[in-house]
Amino acid sequence: MSYMALYRKWRPQTFDEVVEQEGVVNILRNAVVQNRIAHAYLFSGTRGTGKTTLAKIFARAVNCLHPRGGNPCNECEICRGIMNRQILDVSEIDAASNNGVDNIRTVIDDSAYSSSVARYRVYIIDEVHMLSLAAFNALLKTLEEPPENVIFILATTEPQKLPVTVLSRCQRYEFKRISRDGIVARLKYICGESGIDATDEALGFLAEKADGALRDAISLLDQTSAASEGRITLATARAATGSLDREFLWDFVSGILNSDSEKLLRLSNRIFRDGRDPSTFLKELIEVLRNMMIVTSVKDPSDLIFEDAEGIKQLKNLAKGLRVREIGMLIRELSGLDNNLRWAVSRQIVFEAGILAASDRRWREETASVETRLSELEDRIADIAAGGIVYREKSVNDGLSGSFAEAVVNETAEVDRGESSGNIGKYEEIPENKAEKPSTAPVAAEAANEPAEPKAETAAEAAVGTGPDAVSGGCRKLTAAEWQDICSEMEHRGQMSMLTWYSDSTAQYELSGDRLLIAFDDDMTVSILKKSTAANLKVVNEAIAARFGRKMEQVVAETGEAQKMIDAAKGTSAAFAAPVASVATVATAEPAASAATADSRPAKNEEPALPDERPAETGSERPDDKFDSAVDYFKNLAGKMNFSVDFKKD
Repeated sequence: MSYMALYRKWRPQTFDEVVEQEGVVNILRNAVVQNRIAHAYLFSGTRGTGKTTLAKIFARAVNCLHPRGGNPCNECEICRGIMNRQILDVSEIDAASNNGVDNIRTVIDDSAYSSSVARYRVYIIDEVHMLSLAAFNALLKTLEEPPENVIFILATTEPQKLPVTVLSRCQRYEFKRISRDGIVARLKYICGESGIDATDEALGFLAEKADGALRDAISLLDQTSAASEGRITLATARAATGSLDREFLWDFVSGILNSDSEKLLRLSNRIFRDGRDPSTFLKELIEVLRNMMIVTSVKDPSDLIFEDAEGIKQLKNLAKGLRVREIGMLIRELSGLDNNLRWAVSRQIVFEAGILAASDRRWREETASVETRLSELEDRIADIAAGGIVYREKSVNDGLSGSFAEAVVNETAEVDRGESSGNIGKYEEIPENKAEKPSTAPVAAEAANEPAEPKAETAAEAAVGTGPDAVSGGCRKLTAAEWQDICSEMEHRGQMSMLTWYSDSTAQYELSGDRLLIAFDDDMTVSILKKSTAANLKVVNEAIAARFGRKMEQVVAETGEAQKMIDAAKGTSAAFAAPVASVATVATAEPAASAATADSRPAKNEEPALPDERPAETGSERPDDKFDSAVDYFKNLAGKMNFSVDFKKD
């Protein structure tokens, strides 16, 4: 065979070439230099970390005629004979296929004879954990007191399967997994010597794919170089190793985060239709979530993940608005799904059901307890009240490669004002100081010192109490188009979290004194808006001012209290100076406006009620009424947060 695989061609031949096993290398090298050779060694560690390689180097070093600083010279007759397998004094035995007691008896009988050419007779037993119990028992005595010129080197990936009696007779050395940087450095060296052109991102991906096994990484490099024409890029490395395109993974994650069931079902169907292994896909999906946790927790994650700058930016956008705890629960949920797939009769059905359950945040008890889920719900409410970070998904029209490209174009709903982008599931940060839309005509006219013609839909600029929906006494109900304009302005300014609450408003009224009364059926919404931060209210007030052409003071109230204000406004304009006590006034950006409102006080003998105050419990009120009220409160809250909560009385 003229061609030799890269991992065989570039197997280390001296201690100096071994990658990242300095602890073991230094001990073995010093043992050769000081002539302190033990009779039995145990090399344990994961695959591809250099156990068999170091055993062969050590076997040559102890027998070399001209060692150099503990390294074998690889030029003398003994070294060349061992490397060419022409000297039988060094034997490599595969315990997986020679695991019987008769095979071990042959080794014991041969070890009784002195070496023929070399100084030591060395037995390298690979995968020693595969030996039967009888074979281990037969080897014990010889392993404890072998002939003077015999060395046993046992190699295994599962040392826990070896009897304690064997472990106690050997010097044990643990081989650690090779780091990503160590693998990349070795791959770069091999590429330079072999004339292979590869990008750093591609080598980083191969190193990550190898999972700490250098041999696996070199094999993947060999496979990728054969599949690519010319330069090896990240895309060609993913395609050659059978991995999904990262844009597809990002799109899938965005579907989970946005609870987009239709997109998830279509993408899942594409996975099975193209013959992808769902377990392998889940592993890659969990890797993306793990990277999202890292970019959320670490300021500079470039040394912990293999993504390029664009990939790190995308991961940060995906993770906006998420806590590490929620990402961790998603990882545990998907890990449980992977375990269920092993025993599933119909893997596609189980996969789709598990993905949809994860996207709906319907955590299993083993994934998240009731206390954890309630804590997550409280944190989400706090985020909304504090104006948490919002992310929006752009539309999709290209960006997928391979067989997935044709099916994704029409599968993603456009969320962001009908714009399109060339990337899959990309998110954009929406800062609070985002550039505003052009103002309405009155604002522009004021800036240019020119009069503007009033528009039919901007009746708010007319005198209070005019217009088709005007109410006598200085109160005018806003039209649906006017309120929709205000909501659209909020969305444009990135206030999606606040818009979620304002969209529940049942009616809106323009009051005298540049005030906007916003009515809600739900007292919880009124309470939430009262506790909103000044930054959120500032942007909302700016959205309202952009629609009316002047600053307006927000007044939020329940429907009943709002009606009282309207009735008072109909009766006399002086009623505006004494708002209803339980109505919540939301601060505007102008302190002066708030101060003016603060001057209004209730009647002298009238005791104002707190905004969240409820009628005192009377003797006729049943305990069940309080429980049902609390259930309605939390059901409404859970519905807004897409969170499932079960209620039952003790």
